Amino acid sequence: MALYFVVCLSLFFSFFLSFLFFFVCACTCVVKQIGVIAHAMRNNTPIIFDVPPTFKVEAIVGQGAYGAVCKAEFCGDLVALKKIPHYSKSEDSARRVLREVEILQKLQFCEQVVGCRLFFRPVSKEKDVYVAMDYVTSDLSSVIKNTTIQLDENIIRYITCQLLLAIRALHRCCVLHRDVSTRNILVQSNSQIFLCDFGLSRFFDPDEQLSFGVVTQWYRAPEIILDAEYSYPSDVWSVGVILGELLLRRHLFPGKANDSANQLNLIFHLVGTPPPGLFDAGRPLERASVNAKHYALAYLERRPCAPVLVDLLRASPVLMQPEDHSVPLAVHLAAQLLQFDPTQRPTADAALRHPWFAPCRAFIDEMVALQDKEPLPSFTPTQGMSLAQLVETIERQVPVFSEDLLVEEEEEENHADEPGLAPK
Repeated sequence: MALYFVVCLSLFFSFFLSFLFFFVCACTCVVKQIGVIAHAMRNNTPIIFDVPPTFKVEAIVGQGAYGAVCKAEFCGDLVALKKIPHYSKSEDSARRVLREVEILQKLQFCEQVVGCRLFFRPVSKEKDVYVAMDYVTSDLSSVIKNTTIQLDENIIRYITCQLLLAIRALHRCCVLHRDVSTRNILVQSNSQIFLCDFGLSRFFDPDEQLSFGVVTQWYRAPEIILDAEYSYPSDVWSVGVILGELLLRRHLFPGKANDSANQLNLIFHLVGTPPPGLFDAGRPLERASVNAKHYALAYLERRPCAPVLVDLLRASPVLMQPEDHSVPLAVHLAAQLLQFDPTQRPTADAALRHPWFAPCRAFIDEMVALQDKEPLPSFTPTQGMSLAQLVETIERQVPVFSEDLLVEEEEEENHADEPGLAPK
């Protein structure tokens, strides 16, 4: 009897293991047929890329609060595949995803905005959006840190003018980027740059309240730190910070994480403390939060600082020093971009006319002319839309993946290769 029991138990386990093996194999086959599943851990939670086999996922290359990016092979090319998840989670999520999709789609005319090959939703019922973008190996942060890469004044000038061209294109279309930082600037080996990550971007309406806590902390303009009103000059401030970092090969305002007071102190120390009247009624910082205004005014009274930014930047070893010992043009521009008073900063368009860019004048004029040929895009007015309406709009603009999308993408590429048309 015992022998009979052992034999039965053995047969049961054998059958169970065989069933488990075939079940796993079957599931694997389904994954291969339906999509490729890539994992990355974030807070002990796997990030799943549910994409068709047309994409050969290689590795996760970046992730943040509003999405993740993996490196993948697509139609023989390398692409950066961004997953923007859970667009139906809430009205705020849906509104943010719709903004990012529309801005990316409608800013493709700008040569300095990252190129997007394909927008699609997965075949599964997951409420995610995927964007296949041009893959670029380096970002500006890694370039600045890599001391084996030479950054002379001409290269810094070329990078800065391209960045200002990207900002000009956005602002012309009434779009704020709200996260201009070295990590969000992709760089090719020929120093061509592409602005990316529009997850915090939005259309500017002076009648709407903008959220605070935007922009990577070290590139955050003082008006945002102070919870005051902000608009296009906040992007210009970020460009000024990046220009300073290119000249020094180090961070300009490396504040302590999540410490607004410390961040503000660093700005006061370099650009100088502003006049107290800047916080008065009718002035740019009048709507700063009560606590921020109290801290700033107390600091101005206790420790007024003279600006030292110019002296710091003019010591950059890459700059050609004028024979008359005047301020180098690159430093003069950086000081203008980093004015504490946002109304005193030049627009991106005005900054591009600065004398420092004289060697790039023909290139700038060509890019500006191309931008100005483009009709101003219209964006979906999302205020007042319900979650159902927002989701419907996203799904109307971003189709479910199909082979037809590949045909359309190939036709667009062929059209871009025609004489007189420059591909992204």
